[in-house]
Amino acid sequence: MHNFESPDSAALRELCRSADFRHVLHPYEYIQGLLFAVCAAPEIPMPETWLPWVIKTPHQLNSAEQTQSLSDLLMKLLQQQLKNMSEERISLPTGVHFHLTDEAKNTAAVWCQGMLFGHQQLEPVWQKAWDKMQSIEPANMQKLHKDLRHCLYMFTTFADIPLAIKQAEERGNHQLGDALPTIFLSFPQTLKTYVGLSGRLVDYLPHQFETFMQRSP
Repeated sequence: MHNFESPDSAALRELCRSADFRHVLHPYEYIQGLLFAVCAAPEIPMPETWLPWVIKTPHQLNSAEQTQSLSDLLMKLLQQQLKNMSEERISLPTGVHFHLTDEAKNTAAVWCQGMLFGHQQLEPVWQKAWDKMQSIEPANMQKLHKDLRHCLYMFTTFADIPLAIKQAEERGNHQLGDALPTIFLSFPQTLKTYVGLSGRLVDYLPHQFETFMQRSP
């Protein structure tokens, strides 16, 4: 886990808490999860696609200046996340923690909610890559699909722990709640697996990652 919060991350945290933005933007952790999903997609969407996802509807920003300020900050965070992923420095942001019994402290749940929303929005991109891989190299599909299902199960479990425990109990598993702290120890590896899956799939799409990095400021 990172021990140092970047100035841009700190700026986003303060922005999300500010009087002007706290009713407009999703929580800081949610946005960080969303950015992770965007950066880890096999084909990174253009800013005009994903930037609106950070805003709670029907709330809108009050001015063009606010919009530009937020966009600039989020693009810096996107670039940093992409750099971290390219250098295999993949982890939850500073200050995002798992807590089993205190919902207010369980900021990992909010991160997972943002991450899952981003993945859901980008499912067509993932499917496009799967389809390409199926036509070129079908032999590895089964294991990669299994790995992705495992990642999404982890994110879904920690996004809503009470629901996950309830569903587990309905299936006869009454130990999930006690096991979650231990299961969470593998969360960093889940993040790396998810990003690694995207890296495998990106070979079957245009090299949009490099194109994006070159054209971005």
